[in-house]
Formats: sequence, C-alpha cells, structure tokens
Amino acid sequence: MTEWVTKELAEYAVSTSFETYPTDVVEQGKLFVLDTLGCMMGGIQTQLSQTMACSLTKAGNGGGATIVGADLSLSLGDAALLNGTSANALDFEETLAGIGHPSGTIFGAALAAGEDRRSTGAEFLDAVLVGYDVGNRIGRAIQPTYDRLKELWFVGTWQTFSAVSAASKCLKLDLQKTLNAYGIAGATAPLPNSQKWGFEQEERPVHWVKEPTGWPSWTGLTAALLAENGFIGNRFILDGNKGFWRMAGSDRVDFGAMRENLGVEFDVMKLSFKPYSCCRWQHSALDCVSELMERNQLRPDDVEKLEIHTFDWVQDFEVYGPVDVVDAGFSIPYSVTMLLHGYKPGPSWFVDSVLHNNELIEYSRRISVKFDEYYNTTFHQEGRIGARVEITLRSGQVVSTSSEAPSGSPEKPMTRSAILDKFFSMASPMIGEKNATEVMNRVFNIEHERDISDILKLTQPNR
Repeated sequence: MTEWVTKELAEYAVSTSFETYPTDVVEQGKLFVLDTLGCMMGGIQTQLSQTMACSLTKAGNGGGATIVGADLSLSLGDAALLNGTSANALDFEETLAGIGHPSGTIFGAALAAGEDRRSTGAEFLDAVLVGYDVGNRIGRAIQPTYDRLKELWFVGTWQTFSAVSAASKCLKLDLQKTLNAYGIAGATAPLPNSQKWGFEQEERPVHWVKEPTGWPSWTGLTAALLAENGFIGNRFILDGNKGFWRMAGSDRVDFGAMRENLGVEFDVMKLSFKPYSCCRWQHSALDCVSELMERNQLRPDDVEKLEIHTFDWVQDFEVYGPVDVVDAGFSIPYSVTMLLHGYKPGPSWFVDSVLHNNELIEYSRRISVKFDEYYNTTFHQEGRIGARVEITLRSGQVVSTSSEAPSGSPEKPMTRSAILDKFFSMASPMIGEKNATEVMNRVFNIEHERDISDILKLTQPNR
C-alpha cells in the first residue's frame, strides 16, 4: 500500500504560522538564527567562500540579494549558494545528531526568498522552522542501513527538501505549487557524494564541495521559483517504492517517521550548537582535552603524547599538516593543537600563519587516534559521539577522562552566553560591535520586524 506522505508534509508546511509555535520553540529558533548568521560572517572570511564569491561575481550574475558579511549582492540563486556555503565553511554551524547540519541550506534559500519578498521577521522564522522540521524528517526517514552506509550515504541530498520548504514558505506558495516545488527539488537534488569527500589519506585534501550545503540551497530555492511560475514537478516525489529514498540511493524508508508528531515535536529543540569549528565527530574528544587542561592546569609543553580513543570513522581524521580550512576541519590532531595552544575556535584557527606554522604542525604529531570498540558500537548503533582521551605528561604522569556526548548537545547544552560570545567573535570583526549588537537585539525581537532585509543590511560591512 502506497504511503502518501508528500502531500501530508506539504499541507503541514503551507498551514503553519508564527503563532503556531510554542514559546520555547520560538526562543530556540531565535538563537538558531543568530548562530547561523554568525557562522555566515565567519565563513565568508575563508578562502573557500572568497573563491566562490569571486567566481560568481566574474560570472556576471549580479542582483539585489544580500551576501552576509560582505559588501556584495548577487542574484537570488547565487546568494543562496554563497550564503549557504559560508554557513558551513568553518564547520561551526548547528548539527542534528545522526544526519547532518542543514542550517546553511535552509538559511541560504530563506534569506534570498525572504529578502526578495520582503518577508516579515515572523514569516522568516516560520519558514526556517518549517524547513528544519520537514527536511529533517525526510533525512531521518531515509537513512540507509549500516551495511548500505559502508557504500553510500548522503547529507546535502535530502537537505534540498529543507531549502525548498523554507523558500516555498517565503514565497507563500499554495499547496499545489508547494507539491510541484517538492517534485522539482527532489528530481534535481545533489547526488550522494559522502563516500568521495576525500577523507582517505590518498585522496586528501578534503574537497570544498563537502556535504554540500550551498548547492541544495540553490536547488531548493530555484525549485520554488519555478513552481511559483507554473513549472510542473512530480507531486508524489517522496511516495511509494520508487520514491525519493530510492533516488537518493538508500535501502530503507520509514514513512511513519516523516509524519510522526508533526506539528507537536519540533526539531529545533533537538539541535546542537557547536563550540568548536571542526567536524562534530571530534567534539567529545575536544571536550575531554579541555577538561584535562583546566583540571590539571596544563600548558602545551607539558604534553608528551595525547591519545584519542574513539570510533572508526575518526581514524580517517588522523591527518598532520592539513592544507586549508576544509582539510583542517577534518584533522583531529590539528583541532586538538589549536585547543591546547589557546586559539579561539572560528576563523582564527584557519589563518595561513597558523595553518602553515611548522612548529604547530610538528607539535600535532604528539596526538594520535586509537580505535575503541565501545565507542564504535555506541556510535554506529545509537548515534552517540563518545571518546576517551589519555595524556602522558613530560613528568611521566598519565591523566585521562571520557565523554559520552559532546557539549552543545541537548544532553550538555551550551549556555546562552557561550552562544552569544561565539556570535560576537565572528560578527564583530566584520560589522563592528555596534552593528553586531543591533543584529542580536533585532533577531531576539524578530517577530516585530516588518522586513527581514532590514536585519540583513546590518550584516554587511560599512553599513
């Protein structure tokens, strides 16, 4: 019997409004908006985003859509691509356990569409929350089995539905046009590329496309714009034995998970804010290092060697001397070295003078990764990111600690002040303390904004 979930999800997306969300969901959503804007302002500083900005500008695709953190405007689609990419450039944006971090994909599309249609702040936040709920439900429901995961897995592929849901909401599409938009988006979603990210030593450095986040943002926005103007898509794209889950290469689907507690449970309450600018799989180990540093008052030269005991996939991150920001985000010796030497997570981890510092590269060779059966089992069976860190000091003393879940997760949430500090660390160097404070205040009162573009203008330098 065919399950008709595409229509159910589209009906939900069309029906929501700001007033439908509980207060705690709204407040968490505001933090989510602020954190993502900060990550975009940090990410636009990277070589990755600068290269993309230069390329899109040379292509002549000018327009009126704001690029966060830059004195630049592009076409709607190119702005979605660049802003979506910048959000993920530092690997510092939110994450959702087990499936990815779709914020860049959602915000790239929602900012472009919302600015173009002069969405109110309440309408924009509604679109973001819809994109997060609908997209994540699809992503979770089509995750492949462990055996299939060894061959293929995906992130940006399903995130296309996050983007098209948010963009369709900002464009105020009706049910039939939203269904067409879903069909177009699903048929043009990025291929599952995760087995070719370049984690293996012989394929390093890791490629800059990554998940991706920017391209599905462009795809979702474009699908919504096409549908608005009458372009026809498959209105049953998710449904049945030949649905999107098959197209994405998965070997399983749980249609019930797509609709369960829809409009009752909100995924924004399940997200994790990231305290470190690197792949989430490293974060429990970094928490352990931070704890041992504080507990034992350690300095970098106190460390003779440092061993990280964790699950198998992190062994691919035992890379020394990463060549750029993306490669470094997937090098755990590099991340630990940054932490031990007191560099603040964010853009400062990846400036050339730090990234190519021979003394820091040599220091990182004190750090190694060891396979641990326990953490491997809990990761692959329960989705938990755990680690144990053991440090041998030059004195001969050995200190160790472990973590079952990384900080920033719902089990170990970041404090509000820590999230704000993270935002200001990336926003203030780009737009100044005054404008950064203004952005924060307006985001925290976003339901009173008459036009979301007024906040966007403040995210550009020299405004």
